[in-house]
Amino acid sequence: MKKIEINIKLKKNIFISLKRCEKIGPFEQKGFIHAIGIRQISSKLRSRKKDSKNGWHEINWKKAEMKIRDLQEKIVNATLNKDFKEVYRLQWTILQTFEAKALAIRRIITNQGGKTAGTDKIVWKNPKDYWAAINELTRITRNPQEYKAQPLRRVFIPKGNRKELRPLGIPTMIDRAVQAIYYLGIDPVIETQSDPNSYGFRKNRSTQDAITTIRSLLDKSTSPSWILEADISKCFDRISHDYLMKHTPICHKNVLEQWLKSGVMEEMNFLNMEEGTPQGGIISPTLCNIALNGIEKQIKKANPLRKGISPGVHVIRYADDMVITGKSQEIVIKCKQILTEFLKEKGLELNEKKTLVTHIKTGFDFLGFNIRRLKWNPKLNKATNQETVLIIKPSKKGIIKLKDSIKKIIIMNKPIKKIISELNPMLRGWGEHKRISYHSQETFITIDNWIQTKMLKWASWHKGSLKKTIKKFIIKTETRKWNWGVSLKEKLVNLGEIPIIIMRPLKLNKNPYIKENIEYFNKRKEKIIEAKFRTIIYKIYEQKCPICGESLYNGELVELHHIVPQKSKGKYSLDNILPLHQICHQQVTYGNQSLERFRINLPEKKGRLRRKKTQKKRHRWVLNCSTVIWTTQRRVEASGLWCCINENNLNPWFKLVSPHDIVVRGIKDPPRPYGTGRDLVSPRPEGTRESLTQPPHDSCGGLGLEKKRGNFKI
Repeated sequence: MKKIEINIKLKKNIFISLKRCEKIGPFEQKGFIHAIGIRQISSKLRSRKKDSKNGWHEINWKKAEMKIRDLQEKIVNATLNKDFKEVYRLQWTILQTFEAKALAIRRIITNQGGKTAGTDKIVWKNPKDYWAAINELTRITRNPQEYKAQPLRRVFIPKGNRKELRPLGIPTMIDRAVQAIYYLGIDPVIETQSDPNSYGFRKNRSTQDAITTIRSLLDKSTSPSWILEADISKCFDRISHDYLMKHTPICHKNVLEQWLKSGVMEEMNFLNMEEGTPQGGIISPTLCNIALNGIEKQIKKANPLRKGISPGVHVIRYADDMVITGKSQEIVIKCKQILTEFLKEKGLELNEKKTLVTHIKTGFDFLGFNIRRLKWNPKLNKATNQETVLIIKPSKKGIIKLKDSIKKIIIMNKPIKKIISELNPMLRGWGEHKRISYHSQETFITIDNWIQTKMLKWASWHKGSLKKTIKKFIIKTETRKWNWGVSLKEKLVNLGEIPIIIMRPLKLNKNPYIKENIEYFNKRKEKIIEAKFRTIIYKIYEQKCPICGESLYNGELVELHHIVPQKSKGKYSLDNILPLHQICHQQVTYGNQSLERFRINLPEKKGRLRRKKTQKKRHRWVLNCSTVIWTTQRRVEASGLWCCINENNLNPWFKLVSPHDIVVRGIKDPPRPYGTGRDLVSPRPEGTRESLTQPPHDSCGGLGLEKKRGNFKI
C-alpha cells in the first residue's frame, strides 16, 4: 500500500500531516485524503512533553473535570429518558477523550492503594510512568475486544471479629485504570437506578447519612418497633456472573467478562472464578450495588397501605449490610421471606446465624453504632412526651477495637512525640465519625479517662519520680488542666472536646451528577471536618481548590501550601496558606508557579478600644432591676425597670439573688455581700451598721428615685 505524506506548516511550529492512502478503513473504494487534525497534533505535542517532568503537571484539571461532568450529566438525562443507545454512545465518547484517561490515572495515584502492586509487581512512581499508562489506555480503549485482564493477587485481611479473614483481590495498575475509566460512564447510570435508601459506595453518601435516616425514621412515637438485621453471607464472592452480564449498563460486555473471569493467583496457584466479584477493585462495589438494587421496591410493594395505615416498612442498606423495619413481628418475618427469594435470583443467601429479628428496646448494632430505646431520663435527655427515648451510641465492639489499637501505641520506651503523631489521627477520625449523636459525648469522656490512666502507666515506666515526669509532659489549657504533650501545638486530642453535630437527613431526590445539586452536597460536607484551622481556610476559599476549582471534599488528599515558603520566612497564617489537592500541589511545586494572585487580604485585627478615664466623664452601669440589689448606702427593691446609676454619686456593688438577667457593666471585682435571697431582708450580723430600711416611695416608680439630667439618682 502506497502512502503519500505532506506536511503543512501552521503557526507556532504546528504541522498538519495529510496522508493519501489507497485503503483507509471504511473508505476503501474512495481515495480520500485523511487529515490527522489539530486534536491528534496536540496529542503528539503531549507525547513530546512526556519526557519532561513538567508535562504531567501542565494538565488543566479544571477543564478536564468540567468536560467529563458535562458528559456524565447527559448520561443521567439519557437514563431518565430510558434511551440506552444514547447512554452507550456517551460512554464511548468518554473512553476516547484524553481528559477521562488522565482523570482515571489521577484517581489511582491519589488512592490509598496507589502504591500496592498486582501480580506484575509494577507501580507507577513518576510522570513518565503516568504518560506510559495513558498511552496504554488509549491502545485498550481503541480496541477493547483485544483487552485481556491479568489475574488478581490474593491478600487476606482480618475481619472485625478477628477469627475470620476477608479475601481481597488486587488487580494490576493498568487493570485498575481500565476499571476507573469505564467507571466514569457506568456510575451515573447506576446512581439514577439505585434504591433511594442505599448509602454504600455511592457518591456523596456515607455511613453518617444512613444513621441520620434511621434516627429520623425511629425517633417518633408512631415509629416501627421491630427490626430485621439482615446479613448476606459472602456477598461479593457469590454474585452470579450471568446476572451481572445482563444488567450492567456497559458499552463493551467483553471488558466486563474479562474482569469477572480474570482468575486469582493465591500462593503461586491460579484459581478460576466462576462466581463473585472479589473486593479490591474499583468496579466491584458498583457491581455489588447492581446486584442488590431493587430490594426496597419489592419489599414495599408486598407491604402496601391498609385502610390508610402504614405498616412502617423501611429498608436502609449500606452495601451488603441491611436493616428492615416494621410495626409488628409478623411484617418483619414476611419481609425476610421476600428477601430470601430476591437473593436466590442473584445466587446469594442470608446468613441465618447473624440474621436476627429484634425489638427496638433490646437494640441492634449497625455501622458501628448501637441503636435502642430506653426510658426517659431527665438528667440525660431533653423534654419529650414519649415514655422512651431513642439513643444512638458507639457500639461496644467499636470501643473495644479502638482500645486495642490504643494499647499497641502507648507502650514502654516510646517517646511522647511519636505517641501523639500516631494517636491523634486515630482519635480525630474516630471522633468525627461518631459525633453525629449527642449521646456519643458520654463515651468520649469515658475513653478520655481511660487514656489518662494508660498515660499515667506510661509515665510510671520512666526513671525518676512520677511527679517530675507528669510535670514535664502535662500542659494546662483554658478547657483542661491535664493535657499530655510537649507544647500547645503538640498535644493529645481530647475526644470530649470534639463538638457534637446533628446532621439533617439527606434529600433522596438529589443526584450528584447534576450541576444544580453539587452545591447542596458540598455544604453537607462542610460540617464533618473537625480541625478548626482547616475549616477556617476552607471557608475563606469557599470549599474549593484555587487551582482546579473542584471541591475539596471529592475524596482526594488536601495539602496546605505556603504562598511564601517557610525557608524565606513565610508564616503559618491564614493569609499565607492555600488548600490544594495533592496533584494540584505537585503541579504548583514542579511548575514553580507564583500564587500571589490567589492571596486573600484578610482584614487587620483592630486593637481593643479603651475609654480614657477622666474626671469630667461619667461611667454608667445599666441594670435590669428585677431582683434585690444591695448598695453601700441603701437597699432598693425594683421590678421591671431600667435604672441608670452614676459613678460620681455613689460606688455601688451588687449581688445576683435570682436567676433573672441582670446586666452590669463597669464593675470588675465587687465586694462579696453577706446573705443571699430573702436573707438580705433580715438585719445585718453583729459588728456591722444598722439594718437598712425600705426606701421612701415617691413619684418615680414608687422607688425613691430622683431624675436628674436624664439619669436616675438614688
